[in-house]
Amino acid sequence: MDNRLILPLLCAASVAFVAAPFSHNDRPIATARHSAEMAAPIVTTFDITRPKDDADKLRFTLNVRNNTSKMVELRFPDGQTHDFVVKDFAGKEVWRWSQGRMFTSAMRSETLKGKGETAFEESWDSKGQHGSFTAVAVLRSNNFPIETSVQFVLP
Repeated sequence: MDNRLILPLLCAASVAFVAAPFSHNDRPIATARHSAEMAAPIVTTFDITRPKDDADKLRFTLNVRNNTSKMVELRFPDGQTHDFVVKDFAGKEVWRWSQGRMFTSAMRSETLKGKGETAFEESWDSKGQHGSFTAVAVLRSNNFPIETSVQFVLP
């Protein structure tokens, strides 16, 4: 068989196998969990949901949890604490939350109490987009930098 035919078929099959179906409610349609090691002080989950009231919007939520009983300080190099990126099937960037935004140049920190958590949430208007995508969530902390991704499909 011709390789030009095999590769798209393999890719389509893998996307169909991995991707979670979309629903029009606020339940997660895709989730990724990240921790650097078993006893990692910071654990993150990355959820993508579709609000009931807007079929074209996707809500990205990066939940950051302190996995210890002690306070943990997240240090950021500037005013940008997080970012969300959507890439298409070929890896081309389709959307970046931070693009076109301005952030302070002052360093900042955020303290999480023992077993405490915080969430970073942003929305993307996916109007007109179809196919398979990869969403990337980035915690821009100097001392606990985390990048996690999840695949999803827009019908």
